[in-house]
Amino acid sequence: MKKSALVLLSAVFSALLLCACGGHASDDSVPPRPNVAPYANAGTDQSVIGGSTVTLDGSASADTDGAVVSYAWTQTAGPAVTLATTNTATTAFTAPGVATPTPLTFSLVVTDNMGAASAADTVTVTVNPPTAGTITGAVRFMRIPTSDNGLDYAGQQFASARGVVVQAVNATTDVVISSGETSFNGTYVLQVPASQPVRVIVYAQMSRQAPQALPHWNFQVIDAQSGDATYSHDDGVVLDTSAPVTHDIDIASGYDSAGTPTGTRDSAPFAILDTVYKARQLVLGVQPTADFPALNLDWSVLNPGSNTYFQDDTIVISGDATEDTDEFDEHVLAHEFGHYIEANFSRGDSLGGPHALGDELDIRVAFSEGFGYAFAAMVLNDPVMRDTYVGTGNVCPNNQCTFAFNVEDNPAELPAQAVPAGNVACYCSESTVWSLLWDVYDSAADGPDNVALGFGPMWTVLTNEQRTAHAFTSLFTFMSALKNRNPASGNALSTLIDSQNTNGGAIEPYASNETYFPPPSTSGGILPIYANITVGGGPVVVSVVDDHGTENKLGNARFLKFTLQQPTTITISASSTGGDADFFVYRDGAFVDEGFSFDNPEQITMTSAPAGDYVIEVNEYSNITGNGTGDFDITVQVQ
Repeated sequence: MKKSALVLLSAVFSALLLCACGGHASDDSVPPRPNVAPYANAGTDQSVIGGSTVTLDGSASADTDGAVVSYAWTQTAGPAVTLATTNTATTAFTAPGVATPTPLTFSLVVTDNMGAASAADTVTVTVNPPTAGTITGAVRFMRIPTSDNGLDYAGQQFASARGVVVQAVNATTDVVISSGETSFNGTYVLQVPASQPVRVIVYAQMSRQAPQALPHWNFQVIDAQSGDATYSHDDGVVLDTSAPVTHDIDIASGYDSAGTPTGTRDSAPFAILDTVYKARQLVLGVQPTADFPALNLDWSVLNPGSNTYFQDDTIVISGDATEDTDEFDEHVLAHEFGHYIEANFSRGDSLGGPHALGDELDIRVAFSEGFGYAFAAMVLNDPVMRDTYVGTGNVCPNNQCTFAFNVEDNPAELPAQAVPAGNVACYCSESTVWSLLWDVYDSAADGPDNVALGFGPMWTVLTNEQRTAHAFTSLFTFMSALKNRNPASGNALSTLIDSQNTNGGAIEPYASNETYFPPPSTSGGILPIYANITVGGGPVVVSVVDDHGTENKLGNARFLKFTLQQPTTITISASSTGGDADFFVYRDGAFVDEGFSFDNPEQITMTSAPAGDYVIEVNEYSNITGNGTGDFDITVQVQ
């Protein structure tokens, strides 16, 4: 056979193989596969008692070639009820009171990520009249609103106690007979044996735990001054359950309209818990199956004023009414719940410590505090943060004072050489952080703000890149991840970040492109934010400064970074011209070792240090404790 014939046969055979394997010269020749519409699943039919809380669950809806991205619930038959939400996978309503069995029908339509809508699926809820042994009612607590002049005692009004635990107990023995929780509008239903005298007790606790399906939570207001007892309200009324009975419970504030005490402050724990309810709902809106770690909210009339904070699994809340009490200051409470969220769902590297409007803070502190205030504004859908307190010497009307600011207001941008006058834009400012996060969240276009992403994209970054960042958590880690995940908004985000004395166009986790340093510091006291250091590459000198204060302020600590490609034994040393250098070593964002003593130089050896990205935080001890101040050079070496 001739060579030309062999070539021809080879070409034909190759073409046949190509056809047999489904190959083609270009992807453009294959028409796109049509999108398959999702299908809705509104859940199984239910039978309930009038007055009970009914949950509709559409989470079994699915899309075979994509994802369900939106839900739409509507009621199509029966007496009208109010759904808690209409655009989430699950929703709830309070069943109406009825005299005969009454069906209610609901329809669910879902939409996929390509914009295709499903056919409607329906679920029927049959509401039955209560029988003997059924207790229904509503629980309310008195809320005292905040104003520009402290707490508005004249404007106090009842609000629904939502999602709290209620129990029916034997009126004589106090043995628990039945337990439940109030609905999103404060109603409850308890079923007990007929003809048994009972009392209903309301607990300052919200609880949903295994074996119930996710989401889970256990939030309770306790009194650490009294053995961590959970607050409760028992009005002492004995109920006769030989027939259906309605029992509404109102929990008083303990103040009259002039702010004069009239009794115990019973409504305080329930006001605290209601703010937590709002914060929980914001999270559930973007993560319906969230698993909240248990949280105690420690409130007491003996808790010192101006001392509300989050630590470990507890938020400690000021209760001293003669100085500062925070049970009705919702922004303060939601801010601390934001720290709880950061600690448990994301990661917060903040040092803590004092911070005030206009402070130039350590970048870790600035982000954590700024996030807390922005989160509170999102929870309450109110950008005006208010913290009430009691003044002295007639500094405020009737000594009722309010500290307030608006997270919508962006701090002023000033050039690097300008003398600061108050609150100045900076990656080191909690004001910059909270204003940027609020701008990302809200839908209003003002000034440089042309971004309206809502909470969902921010939650995605918080629970992913921010949680696993190898650099310390800061505006740099958060905003760079947000830009990467939302390229369509990239330019608008860059413009927004640029307006706050921060390089938005080239932002990245280690801030390697940042050039701004706030006065009165010089560049060498602040930049680079992360200095490069090489194993065996010789010493690196960084300056620590007290120009912006001490303890947790910008420049008190400096950061160096290096990478190990494989496990290696390394020795790290640091010496300060101030006489007491300390350092802390992190790998891939997690603490691994420290040089923390009164030695100078400070030195440690890490045997077979694992591969990874390392960050060293160095400081002069006197600047961190505030016992002494100054600018010092610290020499660091990794060998």
